[in-house]
Amino acid sequence: MSEAVPGEMGRWFPVEGNVDLPERLRQEGAFLPHPLPSMVRLQPSTYRILAEAEQAIGRLDEAAARLPNRAGLVRLNQLRDARSSGELGGEFAALRELLVADLPGVVAEPPADHNLARYLHAGDAAVDWVRGGGVINLTLLSRLGSLLAGKLDALGVPGEDHVKGVEWRTEPTWLGGRDPAAAYLVAAPPGVELQTGGMQWSTWVDSGCEAPLLARVALGHYQLAVLSPVAYSAHLARLYITLALIREGALRDALLPISDWLSRERDIYRDRILALVHDGDLDGFLVFFATGIVALCRDQLRFIYRVEELSEQHLARLGKRMDGIIRVTRDLTATPLTTNLQIAQRNGMSVQHAASLTKQLKRIGVLQSLNGKSYRQVFVVPDVLHLFELSDPMPPDGDDQVFNQ
Repeated sequence: MSEAVPGEMGRWFPVEGNVDLPERLRQEGAFLPHPLPSMVRLQPSTYRILAEAEQAIGRLDEAAARLPNRAGLVRLNQLRDARSSGELGGEFAALRELLVADLPGVVAEPPADHNLARYLHAGDAAVDWVRGGGVINLTLLSRLGSLLAGKLDALGVPGEDHVKGVEWRTEPTWLGGRDPAAAYLVAAPPGVELQTGGMQWSTWVDSGCEAPLLARVALGHYQLAVLSPVAYSAHLARLYITLALIREGALRDALLPISDWLSRERDIYRDRILALVHDGDLDGFLVFFATGIVALCRDQLRFIYRVEELSEQHLARLGKRMDGIIRVTRDLTATPLTTNLQIAQRNGMSVQHAASLTKQLKRIGVLQSLNGKSYRQVFVVPDVLHLFELSDPMPPDGDDQVFNQ
């Protein structure tokens, strides 16, 4: 690596390679951030918004526990997040297409992008690993990058961090998406300095930092995104936010579609990253991060509140019915699309029994047939699907009752 020029927040290296980057970025150079600090000092107002964001996450986690189909809500968030992460990387898919592709025993027509399916697979594996007590380190992220690239079929058991155990990035990269013309920051060239920075990040994540939870999570995300030490680092830096919140006990599941939020706020996010890189504006970045988390939690709480209302409306249509159909109706909460096979698997019944219940639910208007087939039917819960497709972001309520529960 060529000689570096020191800066307040890191070092700048000459841009390597023949990538068609904007000339201003070539003149600016490639950025290697300094190691993260063990202690941060922030403005009092920053501490307040960080505390508010942590409280909002707690309220969301508690509200989700009320839903009979918490797993369904989690899956909806993961699908939204995969779709938005794909958009940030230049891959596009409709939400309905992803919903159909995620159903058991259904072949999507046309099939959802394989990379988006890998986002879901890698996310599931990473969450399972962290919830099982696994550490977040660079070896984990390297293996997740290999999953996303299709080089691995399963996460396996990531080992302890070691430079030789990480599949390091070997090509130039940048922040701003696939198109180099849209780049706004060039990451440090591959080599020893990048590897040292990556291992320092991993040590920092494991050792902790004297700062509020959301400040630590935001700093870990920033450093990973700017370093981009392994393949798919942009996606993994967003996934890291969810993994860190689960590891710290703030969330039990992937309830926050982080990529969905950052996709909507990509211009402001870019500006806050650059203000931190060039001016050291840590407070500005953390306020942006925490404010966005608060808004995202409120959107999710509105969604949960309205789904609960829809569930009560569905149950009111049943009248006095057997427990089986009540259980299935409750399970349809936060389930825009389903099949007899999925209903059977979730409720511990035969497919034939599930089919008899879906016929009744179609008669009273809770379900409709999406594909019109008599075999392997896909059913839609119209009002839940409508709510889901409108939830980007949720329209505001007329009152704040959902936030005061």
